[in-house]
Amino acid sequence: MLSDEALDRMLRDSDPDPGERATDPDSPVATRILARVRQRTRQRRRRVLVMVPTVALVVTGATAGTYAWVAGDGRGHTLDSTGLSCVSSDNGDAVLSFDPGTDDPVATCRERWPELFGRTAPAALTACVDSSRQGSITVYTGGRDQCRSHRSDPYLGPTEEQLRLSHFRADLRKQFADRTCVSHPDFRKVIGRLLDRHGLTGWSARHFQTADREPEGACADVSHYDETERIIWLGDHKAGTPLSWP
Repeated sequence: MLSDEALDRMLRDSDPDPGERATDPDSPVATRILARVRQRTRQRRRRVLVMVPTVALVVTGATAGTYAWVAGDGRGHTLDSTGLSCVSSDNGDAVLSFDPGTDDPVATCRERWPELFGRTAPAALTACVDSSRQGSITVYTGGRDQCRSHRSDPYLGPTEEQLRLSHFRADLRKQFADRTCVSHPDFRKVIGRLLDRHGLTGWSARHFQTADREPEGACADVSHYDETERIIWLGDHKAGTPLSWP
């Protein structure tokens, strides 16, 4: 967690109108400061709690500072649009694959609830972006107040880039339908072409490595999409089995 002194310095450096006077917490300036703080602290440990000192932002009636959490991109969007967690209040949670281009998180959890937890889904379910490092989509039992109680923000849907990524993933599956082995060079060639087609600039495909670097295998598949770094991690695939699609 950042110290008060370090965060105060960050806030002052980020403020486009620095000075001794306090900034109105409802002003556009304050909004930009908070957004930058959330962006810069996003890579901290799980469920980081950020303290905003009163010297930078004065909140009427507050004397000891204001607390906020870092959830996703700070604007209601996940940092991992391909995963979804459904959380039962008494039966733990289940992680599912998710497509933000075609699926709704609440509807997906509601449909799978009996299979996952052995009972009918609760009447009220709410999709939030949690404050984990990856900023996942998490569906909780209850209303929108559940987001705040779990240090999360209400999920506001996918970004334009996440929608383009969804279309890219669908096209990639079509390219290799019924294939059980695709070489790494061929896989990267198709990925490059489809990234251009869907306007996913800054993205690249890389071979996933452990601490001991290993050569690429004969066949490739997609291991993981890292949306914050814009990397498609490729793993080695066993020939003769269906390709996996996260």
